[in-house]
Amino acid sequence: MSQIISFNISAHAIMHEIYAVSALRSLSNDSSPVPPILTRHNAPALLRLIKDAFAFVVMKFIAHVESCNLNDESPSVCNDQNNSEEMILTVDMRVCSGTSAAVAGAMRVTIEHAVSAYAMHIAYIGHDENASAHYLSIANDNIQELKQTIMQQTNIPSITPQY
Repeated sequence: MSQIISFNISAHAIMHEIYAVSALRSLSNDSSPVPPILTRHNAPALLRLIKDAFAFVVMKFIAHVESCNLNDESPSVCNDQNNSEEMILTVDMRVCSGTSAAVAGAMRVTIEHAVSAYAMHIAYIGHDENASAHYLSIANDNIQELKQTIMQQTNIPSITPQY
């Protein structure tokens, strides 16, 4: 038996995580140069990266995805320089019918971290290859944690595409 859980991911919450991680990275004690801090001036570009990162993460779970929404029906979201409209990214996933609200909440937070890390990976490509690789590793670790959680929570057969 399975159920569908809808995960609503706030792009603005992910942006705030990116801002915080970027600022903390700049405070590093290590003497290597760091790229400029990502700030609200980078918001329009970050929104696009977040959508790309969200799509990347969703594709890693495609066997369990019932549907997803990248909020593409609202073009003003990415064109609005004030970012006044909240952008919500949604993925509906099949999980075991006994999945608790606490597990679902932890899964949502892990999805947010994976999206944030993958967006930072994209942002640092070509500017700081070490940081880019570091954030890709974090994103992949979060994805693996989610996969293990889903597989432990369900008896749903998983289909792994072979390319």
